[in-house]
Order: sequence, then C-alpha cells, then structure tokens
Amino acid sequence: MSSWAFVALCQRLPIAMSPLALVYLGNEASSSYAVGALLAGAFAFAEAVAAGFMGRRFDRRPAGPELRLVLVVQTVALLLLAIPVLLQGDGVPVWLMVALAAIAGGVASGAHGGLRALLVRTVEPSIHHAALSLEATMTTLLWAIGPAVVGLVALFTGQVWPVVVIAAVAAIGAVGAGALRDRGPTPDAAAESRPRVRIWRLSWPALAQEGAVMLIVGAAYTGLPSLLEQVGTNPEIAGPTLAVFAVAGLIGGLIYGSRRWPGAYRTHSFVLVLALTAVSGLAVVSPVAAIIIPLVVLAGFAGTPALTARAAGIQELLPERVWATGFSGLYAAGGVGFGIAGAVIAALLEGAGIRTAMLICLAIAVLATIVSAIAESRMASAAARPVQAS
Repeated sequence: MSSWAFVALCQRLPIAMSPLALVYLGNEASSSYAVGALLAGAFAFAEAVAAGFMGRRFDRRPAGPELRLVLVVQTVALLLLAIPVLLQGDGVPVWLMVALAAIAGGVASGAHGGLRALLVRTVEPSIHHAALSLEATMTTLLWAIGPAVVGLVALFTGQVWPVVVIAAVAAIGAVGAGALRDRGPTPDAAAESRPRVRIWRLSWPALAQEGAVMLIVGAAYTGLPSLLEQVGTNPEIAGPTLAVFAVAGLIGGLIYGSRRWPGAYRTHSFVLVLALTAVSGLAVVSPVAAIIIPLVVLAGFAGTPALTARAAGIQELLPERVWATGFSGLYAAGGVGFGIAGAVIAALLEGAGIRTAMLICLAIAVLATIVSAIAESRMASAAARPVQAS
C-alpha cells in the first residue's frame, strides 16, 4: 500500500497542479492569460477524450510498466513546454504548445482509473469500500493543495517553474512505479471479443452522476468569485472558501468510508448528489456572504462521498477485467462535467448574471441525476427478474 500511495501521489498531484500551472506558463510565454487558458483547456479536453482508451490499456497490462511509460511521456511533454520558455522567453509556437499540453493530459489520463483498479485488486474485498473512500479523499486533498503549491512556486521562482516541478514529480512517480507489485488483470480471452459498448451501456448512469457532481463543483470553482463580488465581498475570499470546501469533502469522505451504510451505492449517490445540489442552490440564492460561505463549505461534505459511492458502484457493477476502463470513464465524465460548468458560466455570466448561470448548472446536474437514477433503477430491476423467477 505504501508504494501504491506514493505513486498515486506522484500521478495525481501533477494533475491537480496542471491547470493553474499551464495558465501561468501560457501567460509567461505570450503575455496572454488567454493562451494559458487554451493550454489548460487542451490538457483537460485531452484527458476527457483519452481516458477511456488509456484506461483500457491498464485492463490489459500490469500497472507498473504501464505507469512508467505514461509518466515518462508526460514528463517529456511538460519539459518540452517549459524549457524553451526558460531559455528563450517566448517558447515554441502556440499550436505546438497546445499539442504538447494535450499530450501531457491525454497520455496519463488512464492512470487514475488504472491505479484505482490496482488498489481494488490489491486489498481484501471486505475493505473495498474503505479503500475507495480513502482513495477519493486523497484525491480531494491533492486538488485542495495543488493550486496552492503552484501559487507558491510561481510567487518565489516565476511562472514557468510550476510546470518544471510537475514534470519532476511525474518523473519521480515513473521511478516509483517500479516498486509496484501487480499480478495484472485477470485474463479472460473470451471477454476480449465482447463489444466494449456493453461497459458503457451498463455504466452510463454512474458516469452521468459523476459528471453531475463535478458540474456542481465546477460551478463553485468558476462562479464563486463573481458571486461574492456581486454581494459586496472581496472575490479573493473565494480561494480560502474553496480550500475549506475541499477540506470538508475530505472529512465527508473519511466519515463515509468509516462504515458500511444501508442501501445500494446507487441510492447513496442519488441522495448525496441531490443534497449537494440543494445546499449549493441555497448558497447561490443567498443574499450575503455570511450565508453563502458556510453553505458552500457545508455542500463540500457531500461531494467526496458522492464520488466514492459512484466508484464503489462501478466496482460492483463491472467485472475485474474492465475495472480500469470503468474507473477511467468516471474520471472522464467528471472532467466533462467540470468543463460544462466553465462553459455555462463563461457564456451566461455577462448577459444573464452569475446567479442565473450557476442555477442553470445546478439544474443540468439535477436533470442528469434524476434521469440516470431512473435508468439505473430499471436496469437493476431487469437484472433481478431472472433471479426472482428461479
């Protein structure tokens, strides 16, 4: 477990640091934060697009060698982005910077699901729930501290060096991957000939709810500064508020993972996503920061447990041979949800106002959650009928 935790940290901390670090790098290279946003967007979009394919590679190979490969490629792509800026000041052409950012994001996108699948294969079945909860909590913690690390590095060394630090962490992870002990996925020759679409036909409700959770989180991250400014509060308070929001998610994840709760994982997820949405909605319509901030923090307690429930549900639903694919699909769905939130906020902020934009994000999340829950319930009922008849 110690080797797994070390490699997971070296794989996930770079992902948490990359969006802000790429914004800084793009600005340093071109004197334009728009270029930085383009690099961060290319990184995230490539992650979402490639996660399923790259996750499938972990279903066919032991995790150690595959992790070494993807982390080495990610390290090289990031260094090719940063070193020209350090040496020349303006770096390589923008189109090449975008391509390198996309490679860095896409190549390691399956590692999240691959490491989660390795964790579940390694621990005893009786502690799968607790292990997945701790894993989700660790990821939440890294997303809380990642931007802070980027900010400190940029403050003391310059806007290019955060990307160099990210490349160094990924390189250390590639070395550490050699210590992983993995028997590899259970071989199943017959399964390889089955259409992959069945995985997504079974798991799309879980993917929709994962996307809904991250859509709400994305609305908070992209909309909270404007919301606070609208009610007459310094928008920079959004940073500390979101940090406490992430810490609340960490605490919620630990509480959720400390015991087994009654009901199916799909029920847990449905209730938690609706609770997250309801509290977030109250925060959006509240008139003063003294109410908004505590409600945002309170909403954080439901976020990580909801993601944990979805991961545990996928692990129960799918056979071991496709766990990495399913977990990578969840990761991609979360990225899509976060991206939708940013697009909605950006498109509606000026015309409709921040409250309307954030409420539309929440409405989309509620709709996705309800539709997916109904579909998942029907799928479960259909699967149970032959058992009842026998």
